[in-house]
Amino acid sequence: MSANNIEIQLFGQILRLNCPPDQKENLLISAQHLEERVGVLKEQSGIIQLEKVLAIVALNLNYELELEKQHNENNKNVLQNCIQQLDSSLNKLQPTASITVDE
Repeated sequence: MSANNIEIQLFGQILRLNCPPDQKENLLISAQHLEERVGVLKEQSGIIQLEKVLAIVALNLNYELELEKQHNENNKNVLQNCIQQLDSSLNKLQPTASITVDE
């Protein structure tokens, strides 16, 4: 196995993936969280078909991602407005300097 490959056991299957060394820990954590979410949903819903549970979890994760994107876009807009207000305030405080040249 090369230095960039990683083996993950997920839902009873071993997956061999190519992953940069500095991201391996995050990938392992993500796999663990995914397995936990699937387990919780299977328990709560009573659905035993892994494909259906995975589809629902994927849909939930995508929904959460879209909410975060909207939240980030809103934060970006608020920050841009704050920057514009700060720029405007700073421009009002700066005296207009006129340059005179003595000959």
